[in-house]
Amino acid sequence: MTGNRERSKEEPFRLQTGSGIHTLDIAVANNFWRRLRGLMLAPQLPENGGLLITKCDSVHCAFMRQAIDVVYLDGEGRVLKCVPHLKPWRASVSYSGRDENGQSYARARHTLELAAGSIARLGVRTGDRLLHSSLGSAEVVQAVPVTARASAQRGSAMIEFVIVGPILTLIGLAVLQYSMLFFAKNQLNHAAFMAARAGSLGNASITKVKTAYIKALVPVYGGGTNAAELAESLGKATADVAAFSKVELINPTKESFMDWGNNPALMAKYQTNGKRVIPNSGLAFKDHNVGGNSGQTVQDANLIKLRIMHGYEMKIPIVKTVFKAWLKARDPHTDALYTAMVAQDRIPVVSNVTLHMQSDAIEGDPISAPGAGNGGTPTNPGDPPEGTDPPPNCSGIGCNPPPEPVDPGTPCTGADCPVCPAG
Repeated sequence: MTGNRERSKEEPFRLQTGSGIHTLDIAVANNFWRRLRGLMLAPQLPENGGLLITKCDSVHCAFMRQAIDVVYLDGEGRVLKCVPHLKPWRASVSYSGRDENGQSYARARHTLELAAGSIARLGVRTGDRLLHSSLGSAEVVQAVPVTARASAQRGSAMIEFVIVGPILTLIGLAVLQYSMLFFAKNQLNHAAFMAARAGSLGNASITKVKTAYIKALVPVYGGGTNAAELAESLGKATADVAAFSKVELINPTKESFMDWGNNPALMAKYQTNGKRVIPNSGLAFKDHNVGGNSGQTVQDANLIKLRIMHGYEMKIPIVKTVFKAWLKARDPHTDALYTAMVAQDRIPVVSNVTLHMQSDAIEGDPISAPGAGNGGTPTNPGDPPEGTDPPPNCSGIGCNPPPEPVDPGTPCTGADCPVCPAG
């Protein structure tokens, strides 16, 4: 949009339509700066308010806070085309499309912007007219002081595009980069799930977890239609994961193996050389005692939890510089790998996955995470306290109606009464 607003104090604008003549509070944008600003970031137009942009045959709604109705006028104020409810970040051209008779629209001389809904409310149609003594005269809108010569208006549309175009381009590139990140995040989540699945079947081996994660990332790095292309993509994924990713096994923890991994029979079965093993069989029949080190039951210890941080490489120029500056500003500097990813134009993407173990977990190099409570020495909190409030009434579709109250002073009748009367 273009222009600031300056209202005529000598003569009001009137819009003549089939529903009558309507007096409008019209501001006029008749020089470069007023046309440039227009209604950008302006508050909502009043019901009978509007903005007349002179020597304008197309508009855009970038950086606007409201939808507007657009009426294109010829040099004498006659309505050539109506565009109702033009939303923010949309554009319109007066001479695009065809009218109800199949004729192409003529190029407009001026543009009138009204509050959304004004075209329907006032009954504006093609052929109606905006009445003002300046319309149709040699000088456009004489009632408003003109500070710029007519020749100075030539090429203003190109100047406006030079100013607004780069901003719109940057927004478009940002949307493109975000879309690429969105689809990459879906693939990274899938890869994390496949890694957790491999770990649940592979005795919680971090090596098997990383191998499955890399294989699942092959489509992200190009994929392929033959063995050579797939091997190339696998090599790229392997190198990228080694340099710009961190795979952490959050559970089972070191304390989980301390509480539930001392099983000589399983340690001998798997020949673990002293590494402890958490049993996975018969969990439904095991008790729910809480371990003193981990604060977990054996069922809790049989959950594999992964946290994977992967550095997604930004591809779109200009935008990656903006994203990088924003990520640097928000970097808490608590993770050296995170800081390194940002410095290399990468976005740290974090995936968290939790699955039930489907095999016996063998101790590798787990993290240490003592259970919460009692200074790192957890205890069983016991059952939650029982309430004394009665249960709520059943109100669903499958509920039976509540029984009718019975007055003990009245005789019992019906099929549900006792066979023998009382006494």
